[in-house]
Amino acid sequence: MSTRKPPSDTVPETQDGAAPATAATWWLTACSLVLVGALVAASVVFLGRDGAGSAAAPAGEAAAAPVDDLVEHTRMAVEGLTPIVEDMEEFLPTDGSHPPLDTTDAATVNSWRTGVQEAAGHFGDPPSDASSHSVAHTGLTSSVRLLSMAVETYAKAAQAEDEELRMDVLHIAMDLRNEAVVSWSAAATQLDLLSLEAGGEHVHLYLPAVPGALRPDGAEEGGGDPAPADGHGDDH
Repeated sequence: MSTRKPPSDTVPETQDGAAPATAATWWLTACSLVLVGALVAASVVFLGRDGAGSAAAPAGEAAAAPVDDLVEHTRMAVEGLTPIVEDMEEFLPTDGSHPPLDTTDAATVNSWRTGVQEAAGHFGDPPSDASSHSVAHTGLTSSVRLLSMAVETYAKAAQAEDEELRMDVLHIAMDLRNEAVVSWSAAATQLDLLSLEAGGEHVHLYLPAVPGALRPDGAEEGGGDPAPADGHGDDH
């Protein structure tokens, strides 16, 4: 297969002046990212679903946790992350099709990177205890880290001169983005249950859906009785 250099307006080379990575280096990096991403995603989904079951803890415990504060920070993070995930759809499609080989410009990727960093700033380091609140906080934090990995992997793909290799790395970025949204949906479901348990309202703070992501229940945000735990309606 013919090779060509990525467009000049793609993500620039590393600032440390390192020599271009060999194919072996790319594969090692790609495999490492897939392994780390899979482990993080699996732990987030597990914790989120396990935590969802523990959200039926006594109301006093749920009310004592700073749920409202986490809801507010999550709401601000969603406002910043939603346009990024929607923007990435054009270059990392969720319909199973191949991503375009011609990557977007460096300015767009840098805007994604900045937006994800700002979202991470809303959460900080999650608590180390095993409360339902901590499970939700940890899940949201880990999801943002996964999305950051997706952005950085996409940036690396732009530097791959071999088109077949670039496509493989783009698919890795796409998988990482999908896992970030899936794990976020589990944490968002946990946060919704926590809000109800603490006497609050439904909080449907989901990112744009990808295959495998949980959907918010059918109740309107801000009112009404919660839908059954296993009932999920349309995306909010």
